[in-house]
Amino acid sequence: MDIILAHRQLDFDALASMVAAQKIYPNSVLVMDGKPNVYVQDFLALSKDQLRFRKAQDINVDEVSRIILVDTHELRRAGLLGEKLAKLPSVQVEIYDHHPYSGELKQGMFIETVGACATILVEKLAALGLPLSSFEATLIAIGIYDDTGSLLFDSTTVRDVQAVAYLLGQGANLGVIAENLRRPLAEEQKELLQELLDHGQTEFFDGLPVYLAYAETVEYVGGLALLAHRVGELESADTWFLLVKMENRVYVVGRSRGRGLPVNGIVQLFGGAGHARAASATIKDAEISVVLKQLRIGIQSRAIRPYLVRDMMSYPVKTVTPETLLGEVEQILLRYGHTGVPVTVDKCLVGIISRRDVDKAIKHGLRHAPVKGFMTTKVTTVDVEAPWDEVQRLMVQYDIGRLPVVEEGNLVGIVSRSDVLRLVHGGSVPMETQLVRERSVAMRQDILDLIAGLPGEIRKILEAVRDTAEEEGCSVYLVGGFVRDLLLFVPTQDLDFVVEGSGGQFATALMKRIPNGKLTQHIQFGTAQIIFPDGSHLDVASTRWEYYSFPGALPQVEESCLRDDLFRRDFTINSMAICLNAEHYGELVDYYGGKRDLQQRKIRFLHNISFIDDPTRMLRAIRFSERYQFDLDKETREALYTAIESGVLSKLSVERFTEEILLILKEKNYLGMGRALISSGLFKAWFGKEYDWNFDFEEQEDGASWSLNTRWLMALSKMDSIAICKLLERVCLNKSLRDDTLTFVRMREALKEPLTLSELDRLLNKAPKGVVMVLARDDRFSKLIEEALEASQRINMSLDGKALLEMGIKEGPGIGEILDRVRMAWLEGRICTAEEEKGIVRQWVNTLRR
Repeated sequence: MDIILAHRQLDFDALASMVAAQKIYPNSVLVMDGKPNVYVQDFLALSKDQLRFRKAQDINVDEVSRIILVDTHELRRAGLLGEKLAKLPSVQVEIYDHHPYSGELKQGMFIETVGACATILVEKLAALGLPLSSFEATLIAIGIYDDTGSLLFDSTTVRDVQAVAYLLGQGANLGVIAENLRRPLAEEQKELLQELLDHGQTEFFDGLPVYLAYAETVEYVGGLALLAHRVGELESADTWFLLVKMENRVYVVGRSRGRGLPVNGIVQLFGGAGHARAASATIKDAEISVVLKQLRIGIQSRAIRPYLVRDMMSYPVKTVTPETLLGEVEQILLRYGHTGVPVTVDKCLVGIISRRDVDKAIKHGLRHAPVKGFMTTKVTTVDVEAPWDEVQRLMVQYDIGRLPVVEEGNLVGIVSRSDVLRLVHGGSVPMETQLVRERSVAMRQDILDLIAGLPGEIRKILEAVRDTAEEEGCSVYLVGGFVRDLLLFVPTQDLDFVVEGSGGQFATALMKRIPNGKLTQHIQFGTAQIIFPDGSHLDVASTRWEYYSFPGALPQVEESCLRDDLFRRDFTINSMAICLNAEHYGELVDYYGGKRDLQQRKIRFLHNISFIDDPTRMLRAIRFSERYQFDLDKETREALYTAIESGVLSKLSVERFTEEILLILKEKNYLGMGRALISSGLFKAWFGKEYDWNFDFEEQEDGASWSLNTRWLMALSKMDSIAICKLLERVCLNKSLRDDTLTFVRMREALKEPLTLSELDRLLNKAPKGVVMVLARDDRFSKLIEEALEASQRINMSLDGKALLEMGIKEGPGIGEILDRVRMAWLEGRICTAEEEKGIVRQWVNTLRR
């Protein structure tokens, strides 16, 4: 006999899982051991005809051959019957559960981390194509809704949502679901809730607030999970525990929101289990006072300092003085994209000036007026040691987007709405904070493993950088494309480092550990380069902020912090860094979600005027998108089209545009990039009209990649000669590329005229190989060139100028003419051997002598 069991005190998820399991195991028997919770009791009172349960005491254990256990992975939690059956090794057990399990998964164990156990069984029902009645679909949906708080609990997963959608498609009735979930608390639950609130208080563990509540009742009261939810709502707690003694057991229920303390580790001290945000334990023959004391000790040992304002603020802060002119403030706000700037005197905050106030004053012709007459002196601030939620409270209360952070009256940082949202929604925060270290430490070993797989020479350089940083006492990071490609498992050789300090000084110190390099410094940009004998190099720069005087201009550079340095980059996937200091070696710094975008295969810019600041980023967006087969995210794609339509490309120099195009032509997937440049409208916007570009061909030539020159000529091959010459006015090509382009145009025009074989050979013989290769792909000339090239294969000249002199021919222009005639004779098949070659030369000489 097959039986289906769940834990005692049956809740809706367990009931739903049992019903779903019986659909999968149609010959099984539903068995109930113990008393369900009050809501399930009421539901079953009306559903006895549809759900036929047998009592546990009516089951003969000797007849049981298989157990389907749901909503728990421990038979002992299934009551006395479960305990008896656990002692029989001959009984087969299959398990469906969603609670954390640390053991080894064996055959027949289906344990998944989802919000409700019923979700796992719904997925199996759907895979097997087993239909459900409206009643069954409704009951199972009640189970999922109940265990996930109507899909609002933090433990809810997308799989739970998909399971509910499937059940609605099977006829689940939302009205019946709502009726069963919105029922008021029973009287005994109300009394228990009131006692919990009466005996509840928030206690602090190293600054971490935890709400603890306890109560005691003689009779068992079901629905502790629901009461825990109500307490959390009423007390607005991030972490809370309920301790309830009923009968001879103490029940511990822990809950945590995303910012709270993981509760599963705490309840494990009492033999319980659960998720980081929802867990419980049951202790037999215990007293509340003893359990409460143990609970406090357990929380204290695991308490993590709450996130403070100093963990999330940005610094250093751009400030002005009361005497700064409004026109200067306007430029600062535009340059840094701020909506306001603090006003200070010797680091002491005395006011704040907003962009709105600046704009109003300038409209009235007050550009040369000082800030002090227009700044707000009543400034809402927050202390550096305040908890992060104090920022949230102040922003909501006063409807302000930026709060200056003060320490002993001095301005030390600033915190914005985006900082709060980043914390609430799980984004990155600055590397210098404890918070980001907690997040990056989990990845650190993965990064170290990737570094360990790098070539030995690169590892030696990274170790030299680490040791130099220790010696110089500064923070150093590996940044940019190398970090991106390392995380994509395709590391490049381009090493870029940024130093929070003097990049030039650090590079000089690094040279002591890398003696075979040559150091070049660029003082204006705060950068340095070490070049190695093999031509490879590494770049070192001070952390800096860049701003653009006008679209397309070269950036102006100012010293700044790492966060600003990464923000100046083009895309989130290029704005990550890896710390190389010994203490944090291998920790990833990701303020802007670069790793997320790598995983989601997205190209995302860092701010809305990114393409306006530097239009070449539009070409780079396409290059990276096609290189990695990533998509431009919606805002980035729309901003690209907006920038094109605004005519911002006209501000870009021909040299910079050409540089980006040539970089694209060096890429493996340059054909896809070329097509994207056309479809996006970038080429039309730059060149002024649509040219007949050619990026629809296959590059296959003896298994080797074509040269950049050949790729460029193929891209132009469908344009007429006039169009090519016009196009050359909008690019700045090097001499080799420009000469090849003009040679291609001249040869193509020449090939349109009738040519003898010798004229054709002379034309092809003088042309670069790439030019000939592209012309040979033109259907108009392919047969002609093929024949000429085949004819040239017959040429096996042994004579040269020296040999002709030895034959008695006088030195002079006649030597070259004879060699040309010999080549033509070979080409036309009039000679086939070296002897014939010499014979025909003697014949010509004798003729001349007569």
